[in-house]
Amino acid sequence: MKKPEKFYTKDYMSRPGMSFAVDIEDPVERIQEFMNGYKREPVAEGFEESLMTNDLAIVGATGPPHVTAVFEMEMTPKYGSRMGNAQGAAISLIHDMCTTMAMAPLAREDFWHFGGVSRVLSVTYLRPTKTGTRVVVECEVLQVGKRFGVYRHSSARATSRHLLEQRRFEGR
Repeated sequence: MKKPEKFYTKDYMSRPGMSFAVDIEDPVERIQEFMNGYKREPVAEGFEESLMTNDLAIVGATGPPHVTAVFEMEMTPKYGSRMGNAQGAAISLIHDMCTTMAMAPLAREDFWHFGGVSRVLSVTYLRPTKTGTRVVVECEVLQVGKRFGVYRHSSARATSRHLLEQRRFEGR
């Protein structure tokens, strides 16, 4: 029986929305360009595509040495449950995509030029996120090496700044 051909992450790099535009200096513009890749050529359907093309907006970002990114979105019913709260899986996806994009300001041609794969994802839900709530998502890169990064992430109600979730993430 013939073995299947191996497929590596680098084989995906030609897809829009995979690599960071390392030629763009401004951290906000670099993250926005990553998000624009999803709009130019959608390759899938589902939460990620909708999140990246319609629902999430970059509000601010800083580059090295202190790397942060701030996003804002409305928790629409498509991310919710019958109880009117955001699904835990949806919140994990939002955290995952936002921490991925927080790496963009650090990226260079030979260093973290794409987000990678989550290895450890820990979310602590402090209170329910009601659908219809506008949330602010804040990410901070705590430490990054050649193959592994550690991030802190939280989301809060945009109006009151009441903390909704906290997350610690390790990945790539």
